[in-house]
Amino acid sequence: MVTVTSYGAAGTVTGSCHLIEMDDIRILVDCGMFQGEDYITALNREPLGFDPTTLDAVVLTHGHLDHCGRLPLLVQEGYSGPIYATRPTYDVARFILLDSARIQHEDWLRAEEHEVRHGRHVPPPLYTEQDVFDTLDLFETARYDEPIQVGPLRVTFKNAGHILGSAFIVIEGRAARVVCSGDVGTWEQHVVPDPELPPEADVVLLESTYGGQTHEPLEQAMEKIATFISEVVEAGGNVLIPTFALERAQDVLFILRKLDREGRIPRVKTFLDSPLAINFTRLHRRYPEQLGEAVKRVILRGEDPFSWPGLTLTRTQRESRRIDYIESGAVIMAGSGMATGGRILRHLFNNLWREESGVLFVGFQAEGTLGRALLDGADEVEIYGEPVVVKARIENIEGLSAHADEPQLLKWVAPTRASRVFLIHGESPAPEALQASLKEKLGMESTISERGVTYPAL
Repeated sequence: MVTVTSYGAAGTVTGSCHLIEMDDIRILVDCGMFQGEDYITALNREPLGFDPTTLDAVVLTHGHLDHCGRLPLLVQEGYSGPIYATRPTYDVARFILLDSARIQHEDWLRAEEHEVRHGRHVPPPLYTEQDVFDTLDLFETARYDEPIQVGPLRVTFKNAGHILGSAFIVIEGRAARVVCSGDVGTWEQHVVPDPELPPEADVVLLESTYGGQTHEPLEQAMEKIATFISEVVEAGGNVLIPTFALERAQDVLFILRKLDREGRIPRVKTFLDSPLAINFTRLHRRYPEQLGEAVKRVILRGEDPFSWPGLTLTRTQRESRRIDYIESGAVIMAGSGMATGGRILRHLFNNLWREESGVLFVGFQAEGTLGRALLDGADEVEIYGEPVVVKARIENIEGLSAHADEPQLLKWVAPTRASRVFLIHGESPAPEALQASLKEKLGMESTISERGVTYPAL
């Protein structure tokens, strides 16, 4: 009656793609890009594993690239049905997908110029901007808590508290209810509201990114940020914060504004060196009703929750390169969040070898990324094809994660009282740890999903 197949984010955190078959209806939840090591990103060029023309609907939980990044491939292969998402998720996905197409094209041009000289073929980008526009034409927006009818099924978006517009999905059929978590957010977050709790369900697809881990309290994380910035600035260096353009950048801006106003950090020059993050910050201002209570209180006072006198926004490359001449007293926020590309690479190249500087990570670092290598204590890394000695201080702040930790995941899934739980979005040993806790603390049996395996859920 119900089957579940994960074609991504099964055994990995990225590449979210889950097919729910129920009452003769086929619904695809997310179709994201794989990110990380080469052997993982190579999966983006493999066949999807299913025929997109047989889908009745696609549902998008939120606009992160690892959840929406392969949607244009569905359209290339013939999908022409609806893609349901909240209105903020549509706006986010539009930025994310167009940026992805642009980066792929630029990377391809650089690689082709290099490889052609050696007689090697470079595969073209996965998709173009035109493919993105064709995909955006299929979007139909939905409101939280207002069911959409897909054949005999009712599909409802509920606030997941992860990023702007994020949702978990409730699919109700004739005799069963399935809940797909997407990415569950955390309680105590500043920028977006707390996650809603799901209803009772027969089947749950549950993310497991931070299985076996507990985040530090937010106030403790803020104190660590203040201490780190103060110590690095006092030592005469710069603070680099590899920042995800969406949500994490806005979280950090809100926190730095608070720390600055309270005098908990020295007066520093802070740069948001990311055109995409700047666009997303503007987008947050467009949806004040979907922001957290702490942010709303600032807005009601007539203040900008994401700006203060010490902040400079740098859109152009020319503005960005001026930062290179600042040797001390700067906090530089730039993408990408896992240091896999973008302007942060240049700032790392200029500062990693300086023992007075520091790098502050504020989000998950996948296997195979430069961010993970630095957190794992690499003495030397390669940037722009050149070796760079690592002497800067490296620090990781878990309290700002936009993903629920294990206690929060247990709190979230408990009300479902589900008889079948499938663990997705996790790298070993996280799913195994969460599986054990589900059994021990909630008495719930769970299955760690494998990519491409169809499980009869009921």
